[in-house]
Amino acid sequence: MSTTTTPTSTTAVPPTRRRLPGRRNPHAALAVLTACVFVVGTAEYVMTGLVPELAADLDRPVSTTGSLVGWYALTVTIAGPLVTVALLRLPQRRVLIGLLVAFTAGNAAAALATGYDALLAARVGTALTHSTTFAVALVAAVGAAPVGQRGRAVAAVASGWNLASVLGAPLGTWIGDRYGWRTTFWAIAACGLLVAVAAAVLVRPPRPPAPPAPRAEVRALLRPRVGLILAATVLAQAGLFTAYTFIGPLLRGPAGFGAAGVSVLLAVFGAGALLGNALGGRFADRGPARALCAAILALAATLALFAGAIHTQPTTVGAMFVLGAASAVLIPLLQERALDAAPGAPTLVTAVSASAFNLGIASGASIGGRSLDSGLELSDLAWLGALVTLAALLPALAAAARSRYPQHTPQHTSHDTPITHPGNGVRP
Repeated sequence: MSTTTTPTSTTAVPPTRRRLPGRRNPHAALAVLTACVFVVGTAEYVMTGLVPELAADLDRPVSTTGSLVGWYALTVTIAGPLVTVALLRLPQRRVLIGLLVAFTAGNAAAALATGYDALLAARVGTALTHSTTFAVALVAAVGAAPVGQRGRAVAAVASGWNLASVLGAPLGTWIGDRYGWRTTFWAIAACGLLVAVAAAVLVRPPRPPAPPAPRAEVRALLRPRVGLILAATVLAQAGLFTAYTFIGPLLRGPAGFGAAGVSVLLAVFGAGALLGNALGGRFADRGPARALCAAILALAATLALFAGAIHTQPTTVGAMFVLGAASAVLIPLLQERALDAAPGAPTLVTAVSASAFNLGIASGASIGGRSLDSGLELSDLAWLGALVTLAALLPALAAAARSRYPQHTPQHTSHDTPITHPGNGVRP
C-alpha cells in the first residue's frame, strides 16, 4: 500500500487494543453501537415502504415522494464528511450522544410535518447525523477487535443496517399502514432517545492521547485506491437502488402483493441481508479484494433475475431473500476495503464511505424516478439496475490491482499502517 508522510492521526485504530469500548460490559457496549446503526438505518430504509402512503396522504406522485429517499441520501453524501470533520476533535462519546439527540429531534419533526416541504426539511436535518453516527460507532468497535477479526467486528456493527431491513423497515411499514406514517416517525424518535440514554450509560470509548489531525485525515483520503473503492461503492448502490427505491410499488404492482405482503417481503429481504452481512464479514477477513469483485457480479446477476421473478408471487419471495443477501454481502467488503485504503483516517474514511453509499442511493433513486417518468415500466428498473451495478466491477478490479502491487514512497509513518493483518482487506 502506498503511504504518505503525514502528521500522526490519533483516530487511527491502535492495532493491539482488544477490549470493546465499554468499561464494565464490552458486549453490552457493542450491542449499543449496533443499536445506534439500527435506528439510523431504520429511519433511512423505512421510507421505501412508506412511499405509497406518503404519495396518497401528501397528494404527490410516487416519483416525487420517492425523491425523499434521494434527498436524504444526497444530504448524507454532501454534508456527512463535513459534519465528521467539524466534530473530529470532540470526544467520541459526547459526539455520539449529541448526534442521537439530534436524530431524535429530526424524526419528531418529521412526525409533525404538515406537508411535503416540511417533511423534506425534517428528513434533511435527520440526514446530517447519519454518517458521523455510523463512523463513530464503527471505529469504536473496530478499534477494539483482535487482529484478523476486524472484518467480523465491522459486520457485527453493520448488522444494525441489516436488522433495520429485517425488523425496523418492515415494522415501520406495518405501523405506517395500520396507524399512519406519522406514528412510524414517532416510534423511530422514541427508539433514538432510548439508544442515546443507553450510549450515555454503557459506551465509554478511550480518550486518544492527543487530538485528531483533520488535515492529515483529509490527505489520507487522496490516495487513488480510496477513490476507486468509493466509485465502486457509488455504482453498486446506484444499481441496487434504481430498483429498490420503488420496491413498494414493485411488490404491489407487478407482483400483486398487498400492504401486509410488502411488510413480510421486506422482512424476507432483511433475513437475506443478515446472512449476506455475516458472509461478507468472513470474506472481509479472507481475500476481500477477490470477494468484492465476485459480490458485485452476484448482485448484478440477482437484479437481472429479479426482473423476471417479480411477475409471480412464489418466485418474488425467493428473489427478495437472494437480493437481500447479495446486497448485504457487499457492505462489509466495501467498508473493509476503504479502511484498508486509508488506515490513517478511519473515522473520516468511514464517513466518506457512508457518503458514497448514499450518493449511490440518491443516484439510483434519481435514475429510477427519471426512468419511470420517461415511460419505463416498474419491472424494467431491475434490468437497468443490473447494468449500473455491473459498471462497479471496473473500479473494483482497478483497486484490487493497486492493492496487489502497491507503490511505496521513501518515507513512512508508524501510524500509517493497515488495521488488519497482512493479506486481509479492511472495510470502512
